[in-house]
Amino acid sequence: MTRHDDEPTTSHQREQPEWPAEPCPGWCVREHDRLDHPDDRYHQSEASLVSGEAATRFTIPLTASLEELDLVVWVGRYAGECDDWLVIEPTEQPEPRLLITLETARGLLDQLSEQVARHDLSRP
Repeated sequence: MTRHDDEPTTSHQREQPEWPAEPCPGWCVREHDRLDHPDDRYHQSEASLVSGEAATRFTIPLTASLEELDLVVWVGRYAGECDDWLVIEPTEQPEPRLLITLETARGLLDQLSEQVARHDLSRP
């Protein structure tokens, strides 16, 4: 990566390995290493944490499996690809994981806002 001496960089940008075909995106905070396994060659945003209740398995009734948990949300992109994706997953276990495109995330965000607003309007 070429830069001017007066441009600030993060440590992961200064020591960029040779494998990325493109510059690291400005939102990437992931440490890259020249020995990264090909499956681990991706860019990752800073994660956001959401605490709340969610079901992590299928039960009937659906609410029977609600439990307190922390969800982590982050954006990623594999090196050499142009598709960004969003991950929502629990911090304490590997599943369930939801991986969606940013286009899908935008549609989901719209629908979540609409559903919550509709619910709030119908409350006495």
